[in-house]
Amino acid sequence: MTDSLPSIEPTGDATFGPCPCCGNPTRRVWGFAQTPDGTRAAYFVQWVPGSVLKHGAAFDLIIGRWGSAAVPADRSAVSLDLRHTEDGPSFMVIDARGRYHTDPSLAATALSRDEVLGSSMSQEAYAIVDAIWLSDSRVAELVAPVG
Repeated sequence: MTDSLPSIEPTGDATFGPCPCCGNPTRRVWGFAQTPDGTRAAYFVQWVPGSVLKHGAAFDLIIGRWGSAAVPADRSAVSLDLRHTEDGPSFMVIDARGRYHTDPSLAATALSRDEVLGSSMSQEAYAIVDAIWLSDSRVAELVAPVG
């Protein structure tokens, strides 16, 4: 991946639920992160509308090679949590194992926090999250939350 941010291609969204914690509907949006070389990642962002300050949001990524010749072994699942603090929004890498996007037909490896931190995967994951944050208008509530 280059030093520039990937472009974002929003592709779908759904509302489902209820959230087991608060009973409110949950929203999920997804799409692809594109580089000049093609698709680099699929992304999923999930949150409870109106409760971002309480619950935060989950950013789940499947990073690696895509296309007709690519196989799940070419990709890894990475997860980050968003929380709003008194200093503003904060992202933290979390273990991807057990998250809904860790389907082995998509990514052969679900990376732990320790496997991501300090690696080039960490830099790439944060660049993709930055691009989503700045470019996908569907996550506007996460950028400026209410409730």
